[in-house]
Amino acid sequence: MATAPAIDVPHDVQKPAGRRMGAVGGASWSAMLDAAEHVLSDEGYAALSSRRIAEVAGFKQRLVYYYFQSMDALVTAMFRRMVARETERLKEIAASARPIRNFWELARESRDTRLSAEFLALAHRNAELNKEVVDFITFSRQLQITALEKATADRSDIPASAMVVLGTNLALSLNREAALGVDLGHAAAETVITEILDRIEP
Repeated sequence: MATAPAIDVPHDVQKPAGRRMGAVGGASWSAMLDAAEHVLSDEGYAALSSRRIAEVAGFKQRLVYYYFQSMDALVTAMFRRMVARETERLKEIAASARPIRNFWELARESRDTRLSAEFLALAHRNAELNKEVVDFITFSRQLQITALEKATADRSDIPASAMVVLGTNLALSLNREAALGVDLGHAAAETVITEILDRIEP
């Protein structure tokens, strides 16, 4: 059974001794994370700064460091919040009547494609975030593999682990190309996936 990654408030965004900080989990704290997520998703990690986050949130720049000890702490808190959100969605799908089809549809949603790509880019520059990203990818993949093994039983010659890796990466590729305006071959790929789903999960 896959074990969910830790989604508690990161230790470095809790109030450090001797320093007054804003309440963790409060409205303004959450507004900062909302603003950071907006910047990261729409403008990319290169634009992610305390000044830009404050502008989007409608706060003074110094308030970013009133709520977060550092930008790395803010990014980690933002990722953990996304993990909490995605973990609930994954668990719901794993328990659904048609998990394979629903996992595919989730992967094809484009709203988090840019955000996920930006977190991966940031993970190369932040060791703590890198570990958290790896932990979440491992957890979500194992959850999907377990659900698919149960759903397919003896109805598929394709290993569940292979289906998860191939399906996830195909969905990401289609999403990224579509965002660029490339759609050559997409309809054919979607047709193949639909035929496979119809065979193993009617």
